[in-house]
Amino acid sequence: MTDIHRLPDPNRIEREAGDWIARLNADDVSEDDRAQFASWRAAHPSHARVYEAMTAAWRAFSAAGTVVRAVSFGESMNQATRPGKTRLRWLAAGVATAAVLTGVTFLYRMHSIPETAFQTGIGEHASISLLDGTRVELNSNTRVQVDYSKSGRLVRLDRGEAFFRVVHDPSRPFWVYAGGSWVRDVGTAFNVYLRPDDVRVTVSQGTVEVGSAVTSVDAVQSDARKAAGSVLEAGQQADLSDDGATMIRPLPPAEIQRLLAWRSGKVSFVKQPLSEVVREMSRYTTLDITVNDQRLRQLPIGGTFDATPQGVETLIAMLEDGLRLRVRRERGHVYIENPGSPAASPEIGAAAPH
Repeated sequence: MTDIHRLPDPNRIEREAGDWIARLNADDVSEDDRAQFASWRAAHPSHARVYEAMTAAWRAFSAAGTVVRAVSFGESMNQATRPGKTRLRWLAAGVATAAVLTGVTFLYRMHSIPETAFQTGIGEHASISLLDGTRVELNSNTRVQVDYSKSGRLVRLDRGEAFFRVVHDPSRPFWVYAGGSWVRDVGTAFNVYLRPDDVRVTVSQGTVEVGSAVTSVDAVQSDARKAAGSVLEAGQQADLSDDGATMIRPLPPAEIQRLLAWRSGKVSFVKQPLSEVVREMSRYTTLDITVNDQRLRQLPIGGTFDATPQGVETLIAMLEDGLRLRVRRERGHVYIENPGSPAASPEIGAAAPH
């Protein structure tokens, strides 16, 4: 006999998560309540995901001020007093908490609609949990558009860099489309970096397919035969250019860890040209940094810096104080110049302050 696995009702989960937020924030919450909540949370992975998302919305809503909360007070009270022993009991325990649950549900759903855009500013990082449990981490100055449908899942990377840990679903392929290139998940964790001249894909776990889209992304999605590309395994990286060329290389675990250090707020370099270091660090600042001397641009640099504007200032200070390079600032521009003969060793071994 075939086992039938029924999917949980998302509306019911939202209601229950809202009830638990109200109950756990009530003045008379008991240890028995906490134990029941723990059982409910562990009953299904979607319970934990929805509860965490609505809790985040709760915090945002609570911080929004009395004006925002007052607007939804009447509607919240109407919902909270619907027939049902559970809601009535918990309403008596915490009317003030229940009053904002409608706003919380609204914010939660606002960030869970099929087509949603997420973005970070310069020096910012963000981690997003999508409806299916897939996690997306956004690096500095990154924008993605998420488009989920019954037949597929698509993320458009408009700019920047994002790391994806995908919940595999054969019936709904997961695609990332960036700069004329595409990545299709085959059950994995991978990083996509939209660079000025190409798209760089780094696989840390599992397998992906990559290629260039000769037609629109919608056409590629609808006909997988048009999306025949190269397969990347864990420990491999590919650069995808607009002309369809794909360069694949293996990477040691230490190099993958270095490339993905931005996820923990760090940027690491190992004897890399100063021009490349400046290009990468420029992603975390509004400063326009220029290295004027061609020989200086090839200077090998090693070190770890914070992936923030402060980390960029640390790099500039070390170039100036450690290598005795000339640093000239003019209205948001920073020029790195060679004063003649650097007094220090040509390599910096730097560790960002904690």
